[in-house]
Amino acid sequence: MTAAVGPTPGPTPGPTPGPTLGLSLPLFNEDALVVEVVEDILAVADLSELSVVLALVDNGSRDRTGDRIRTLALRHPERILTVHLPENQGYGGGILAGLQVLQARVQPRLLGWCWGDGQVDPAVLPVLVQLCDAGASLAKARRVQRLDGLARQGVSAAYAAVLAALGCRVPDVNGCPKVFAAGLLQRFPLTHRDWFLDAELVLALNEAGEPIVDAPTVMAPRRAGRSKVRLGTLAEFVVNLGRRRLQL
Repeated sequence: MTAAVGPTPGPTPGPTPGPTLGLSLPLFNEDALVVEVVEDILAVADLSELSVVLALVDNGSRDRTGDRIRTLALRHPERILTVHLPENQGYGGGILAGLQVLQARVQPRLLGWCWGDGQVDPAVLPVLVQLCDAGASLAKARRVQRLDGLARQGVSAAYAAVLAALGCRVPDVNGCPKVFAAGLLQRFPLTHRDWFLDAELVLALNEAGEPIVDAPTVMAPRRAGRSKVRLGTLAEFVVNLGRRRLQL
């Protein structure tokens, strides 16, 4: 009996590649801004042909932020993930929650975070991706012009002065967005759930001699809502920095 010969099977398709960039956005009472901020980011991604997925984290908001991001997720189901935290988990806690969901759900090649206040033009994002592709372990925005008010500028200047006194030569440690290879977090796990998260990553990479590259940008005034940065943020930073130095 002659066996029937069917078509030669083709190669087994591999896993669908994830997006180029996954961004975590912590959002606390940002219902007045979040739709505009997200649509601006996605417009930049479209213009630059950048594949991006956003993790929008409702970080214990008491306004309609949660409703806004649900609507955005329905509008852009392939590009938006939502995380709803019943209680505010801190700036760092919100970011970490978004990063965790991005890694579990879409596995992007690059990870990062940015603010939900719209004060930094998202046009810097494609530049940061290019810097990572060129070899930067961390690509971040550096605010070369500040239009965001004296209080926030004062906090940032104090941050920079303390870090410079301790030998950190990275300008604008808190500058965002920040973009890095997804695997970096396995080597440099992040733990801080407060405002120290930016410094935690930058200091760890700086001490390890990893290349950190900046892209200049402008810090614009807020279009709505209120900044969450207060003078008490500086005290929190100093305490965290002291604890970190004692652990080294």
